[in-house]
Formats: sequence, structure tokens, C-alpha cells
Amino acid sequence: MKRLVIIVVLAVLAGFTSCKKDDGEEEDGGNVPEEVIPAAISEAFRALMPIYSGITPPDISGEYVSSPHTLTGTNGDGANDVIGKVFADKYIAFIKDSNGKLLYSEKQGESLQGVSDDVTVIVVGKSNQFTAYFITTGISNGIRYKQSTLISGTLTSAGISGFHYAFIMLEKGDDPDDTLVDVNTYRIFKDGDGLAVRNNWTSKQ
Repeated sequence: MKRLVIIVVLAVLAGFTSCKKDDGEEEDGGNVPEEVIPAAISEAFRALMPIYSGITPPDISGEYVSSPHTLTGTNGDGANDVIGKVFADKYIAFIKDSNGKLLYSEKQGESLQGVSDDVTVIVVGKSNQFTAYFITTGISNGIRYKQSTLISGTLTSAGISGFHYAFIMLEKGDDPDDTLVDVNTYRIFKDGDGLAVRNNWTSKQ
């Protein structure tokens, strides 16, 4: 069975360049780069998940939970790639450090925290709409891998409306038994009731 393990140990920043026209309008700034959403799957992926652009995103710092955390899009063919399947609740946190850098943590259900606080998030968007993303690398079953994670939605006082969460396998090492999913495989989830509510879960661990 193919599976994508999302416990990660090392963050790799994905950069973006901001450009403006002379009249101050955005031209090419604040876009999610191809290193995060590969061109080979970009059209299909973006048809299933809203990807917002812009250089004036909202301040998304806070803690949230997606429940029911429901699979809504995938190009995989494993046992977990069933549209409509509900997974354990997804807890996420965007925490600002003393330098104003946005760090990320997450856990699935009641498991231990699954992503290092050292992951640094890049956020693009405008008004209350945003896309947050980062790239991570790690080792699973002795196989090195690289994946991107994306979270998008509209920030509200109650949480993140239209919450979407996805990951994409970008690269992997030698995997003769197909232990991990293929390169360019993605899974897209959303909060089943449309709102990932605010939840101070890190203080309860």
C-alpha cells in the first residue's frame, strides 16, 4: 500500500519574488512558485483547491482544527485515496517567533506533534484570503523524500473559512517497492463543515 508520511524533520524555504508595475499594481508578486506546485500537476491541482496570490495577506497567526478533515481531491490510487473519506482531525498552528517569523506545527488526531516548530511558513494573498506554504524534507522507511504543504482559506474571527490543506510529493529516493507514493502525487483535504475553528490545542498537550 502506498502511503505518504508527513512527519518531517527539516524545512526548506520556497522563495518568491515580488514585482510591481509602475502604477503600484501587482504584476507577478505573491504567487505560489512552481517549486511548490509542479507545472505537471498545476492545472489539475488548482482546479481542486483555491490558491490565492497577492502581497498583502492577512495575519494568520493562531491555532486551528479541521474537523471533519475530509479528503476532497487526489491523483493517487492507494487505499487512503478515497474521495469523501474522513480522517482524524487535523490540528495546525501558526506561531510568530520573537523576530516575527511565522513557524508551523501540526498534529493528527491525538498523536504527538508531527511537524517541527522549525518549519517556516511563507504566506501570500490579499485582504482576508491567503495561501500558506512550505517545503519539507525527511526520511521514511529509509527513503529520502521532499514534499510541499499548502493551506488556504479566508481568515475570519471564528477561524479559517473554506479551509483547504494539501501536500504534494516533490521528490523521493530509490523506492523499488513503491513504499511511498509516486512523485507529483497530491492529496487535498478540506474542513467538512467549511470552517477550521480556532482551538488553542498547543497549550493542552
